[in-house]
Amino acid sequence: MSNKWVNLSDIEREFIKSVVPNSTLIEKSILKKMIDSDKRISVASAKGKGRNLQHFCCERISALINIPFNNKDDDSLIRSREMGQSGVDVVLRGEAKERFPFSVECKSCENISFRNFVEQAKKYSKDGRWLLVIRTKSLPDTTVTMPWDTFENLFQCKFIQKEKKE
Repeated sequence: MSNKWVNLSDIEREFIKSVVPNSTLIEKSILKKMIDSDKRISVASAKGKGRNLQHFCCERISALINIPFNNKDDDSLIRSREMGQSGVDVVLRGEAKERFPFSVECKSCENISFRNFVEQAKKYSKDGRWLLVIRTKSLPDTTVTMPWDTFENLFQCKFIQKEKKE
């Protein structure tokens, strides 16, 4: 079942709250969801969500380029940047940077400020090869955004290599 979003004004919320005291279990469940939707996630939880997405990206990149990821090893070629530090979210060094030449910006949130996210990804990219990785409850999959030129180059490389093999 997919999530459906409904925006209610404060007046509409108060009306529903006034009607609900004698309501059914389902109606009470809906009211609880509405009330909980007003609560904000704690800073620690938000940072934890971001950290989990960064580790997910590090692990997936590690598998793609066959270089081990160990965030506890300071000399690791693939690292997740600590929360609150500026710069790319996935730090790639040496051979890892050669094999995966992208600057990775990770965003795990419900309110997507796409323009700001892209600007931040571009800001930390030295050569214009950036990836924006977004994870949100409203999308079923972790999503990657990149410049069209980057996508085009990846697409051409994939199919040029395939044609050469045939």
